[in-house]
Amino acid sequence: MKRIAVVIAILAASAAGALYAQEIVYSGELKTGFYIEQEKIGADDPVANGGMTNNDGDSGTGQGRLRLDFDFSYQNLGMRLRFQVEPESDKLGPYYPRWSFAYAYGNLFNEQLKISMGLLGDSPWGTGGPDLRSDPESREYVSYNYLSGDPYVYSEGLMGIRFEYKPSFVPGLNVGFVLNQPDQTKAPASEQTFGDVLGESVIGAAYEHEYFAARVGYRFDSKADLVNEVNEGGRLTYRLEERVLGTRIDGMQIWLNGSYFGIGGDKKKISWKDEKGKTQSKDMGVGEYFINWLYWLWDTDDFTAQFDTGLGIYQAYNNPSYAPGPIEREKYLSLEFKPAFFYKFFYNQFQAGLGLGFGMEFGDGKTYKDAPYQYISVEPQLVLNIGNGAYVAAVYTFTDQYAWFDEIEKARRGEKSIKHSVNIRAVYTF
Repeated sequence: MKRIAVVIAILAASAAGALYAQEIVYSGELKTGFYIEQEKIGADDPVANGGMTNNDGDSGTGQGRLRLDFDFSYQNLGMRLRFQVEPESDKLGPYYPRWSFAYAYGNLFNEQLKISMGLLGDSPWGTGGPDLRSDPESREYVSYNYLSGDPYVYSEGLMGIRFEYKPSFVPGLNVGFVLNQPDQTKAPASEQTFGDVLGESVIGAAYEHEYFAARVGYRFDSKADLVNEVNEGGRLTYRLEERVLGTRIDGMQIWLNGSYFGIGGDKKKISWKDEKGKTQSKDMGVGEYFINWLYWLWDTDDFTAQFDTGLGIYQAYNNPSYAPGPIEREKYLSLEFKPAFFYKFFYNQFQAGLGLGFGMEFGDGKTYKDAPYQYISVEPQLVLNIGNGAYVAAVYTFTDQYAWFDEIEKARRGEKSIKHSVNIRAVYTF
């Protein structure tokens, strides 16, 4: 209740201040669509499924999503809000707002010091996107699209105070720290001590230059949010951008981002009975993984070409879905390639293109030990741009995937999934 009261108070204050606001900047995005699929798993007969959804990987879990972003500013004070409205899973209602962030900020000492308070997000030290989005001062969790089953990562703001120091004698530098609530705990804020908050502190640094940009953030971890009775460890985020190519070749960009989860996490002894009924035991943690993406983009008046490469390094972790034991996956690597090319017709009123995907896993802990690859995908698209900020797209996706297993029918892990799907996507951005 305290958290809700704080958000309401912030909103009320911003609404009152908006009457006298010097500047109000707002934006939003509405996404929906129609989706049908046919999937064949193992030797089973194909199963068809369909309904309302936009399956572009950033559209929520249900039939659609409305996201709104506001920035109110008056002199050296301001307010940043972002929330989205979407139904839960396949339910048509009710629609509840989910807060990405809602905080007030002030720029002091000739804008060399910025202090932000409230539900924090929009981090100056986060990864950005597009394939990976992570902010060190936010809570992150994975949901799944109710039709396709594809994962969707949602970032939720946490109560805290952020300090950013931007010295005038080093233009482009931003260093600071955050005091905010634990990111995984289920305990109410009223039961969290100052030590819990201090133990979940974030430190970060960023530097903007005409030739490059870099930022990095690190979140410490306290005992306030134990997972399976052990500490899940710290979290690191980073982003690196190269900006020289864009001055030589118009529309070309290269950048890199990544997140490292579970740094210094604890372990505990887990016992289980093997297939012969003999008791086994082993020290296991809650997970440690380092995910990195490298992006190349060339966006011109006539075409868009891109190539994304992802590398994931996964350490052994405790996962009850793989029982009987050891309920743990050993170390493995994942490697993904995502090339795409789109040609623009009639001054970009119409686009046609093709995206490809290929993923592999290596190591003893790979999802399916005998698979030559993890997945192969082919995705042709037709896009019709309607005015400024609106488009309709017809997308066909073919996916051949070995890395499939059912959370309930665990014995079926490793069977192959062949899926055909069509998604008519409608998007309006303003």
